[in-house]
Amino acid sequence: MVCFRRNSFVFLTLAILSSLNVWPQTNDLVTEIFNDAQFFYARGEYEDAAYYYRQLVAYFPENENYHFKLGECYLNVPGSEVLAIPHLEKALGNIVEKRKYSTKDINEDRAPLHAYFYLGKAYRINNQLSEALESYNKFVSSPFYYGNYNLAIVENEIASCERAKIIQDHPIELTELLLDSVINTSASELHPVVTDDEQEIYFVRRLKFYDAVYTSVKHEGYWTEPVNLNPFIGSDGDFYPACISSDKSELYLVKRDASNSDIYVSHRVDSKWTRAQKLNRKINSKSDETSAWLSSDGETLYFSSSRRGGSGGKDIYYTVRKENGEWGRARNIGKIINTRFDEESPCLTNQDNTLYFSSEGHYNMGGLDIFFSHRNGNEWEEPVNAGYPLNSTKDNTGFTALMGGMSGYYSRMNLSGGSGEDIYRVLIRTNLPRIMETIDRMEQ
Repeated sequence: MVCFRRNSFVFLTLAILSSLNVWPQTNDLVTEIFNDAQFFYARGEYEDAAYYYRQLVAYFPENENYHFKLGECYLNVPGSEVLAIPHLEKALGNIVEKRKYSTKDINEDRAPLHAYFYLGKAYRINNQLSEALESYNKFVSSPFYYGNYNLAIVENEIASCERAKIIQDHPIELTELLLDSVINTSASELHPVVTDDEQEIYFVRRLKFYDAVYTSVKHEGYWTEPVNLNPFIGSDGDFYPACISSDKSELYLVKRDASNSDIYVSHRVDSKWTRAQKLNRKINSKSDETSAWLSSDGETLYFSSSRRGGSGGKDIYYTVRKENGEWGRARNIGKIINTRFDEESPCLTNQDNTLYFSSEGHYNMGGLDIFFSHRNGNEWEEPVNAGYPLNSTKDNTGFTALMGGMSGYYSRMNLSGGSGEDIYRVLIRTNLPRIMETIDRMEQ
């Protein structure tokens, strides 16, 4: 596999071939670039795939397929979504119906109709809602559309753009506080998990060669220098924290690999964290388990899973701890919470009577929005969108709610600092249900 970052000779070769105008698309070097791009693309490693597609676009600037692939890659790299727009716009110059498009053919120079959908998504993420709606409408108006694409997903995207305009017209009162430089560095920090008393924080820091799980404690009101937990929990850079028990004795983590994601737990013993152990098969399935939250009494675990038998996509499930300490059968939390789209990132607050979670369904602004639902006896009430700007037209996940939802922590792209994702503490001072009642009346 060619590594252009470390091989200046390759760049020289490319320049010579380009200047001589003798670089046919079947050239061995081009084929190797294309194969590397396809390899990383197939693995979902979009940042690496984009690196190689950029090479192809640079030397074949009129190839709409390469622009399409590069745009799709940018769309899947957090913080780079806006970079997809010019490439997807370029791809529209040569659109072909889905069945005639060959994604694996190096000589393919056309883009599929899906480019309109991806461009609409890129516009929506960048909060260009009118442009997004125009692109979505061109997508569904094409004679190539019906019978080839998921109508429900497209309709939800279009409706989300319309709802986003309404929700943004009624912003909540929110104060966002960037955590200090002990926590946030020039690297990306994400997946924050905070104890109920806000005296301990666990998070991921993306180092040069791997992701590390760090922890910091407060001393006299300030966060102390974080400690790398990877050697203790047995992480090779593939873990991220999901939640910590109320008594601070259990740290739940998610482990990602090429095939799926599973939930693990580490125990605090003599002030040290043990090697993380995988939870049983009643929780971890052959599908992805991507987030978890433990009830305040430590007896019920809520988690997200894409296993078969759910409402669609990822659903939120729960399991109750048995007397022997093992977890029992997983149960779907129900269709009040779960939709045919993705639900994840469960979080309980308000003595476990309020559930925060992220969803692509319900009354959302596009992508995953943060919602909350109050418990009424044994049932959950209809979820409420947590409001703008807590939610944006990008994906909003991993919100750790505290104080009944009046404060919390999350990670977001730091657009001013240029340091990737950073961790923020937020304070919320708005009666959300009253706002949503106003919006409901406006739509009637």
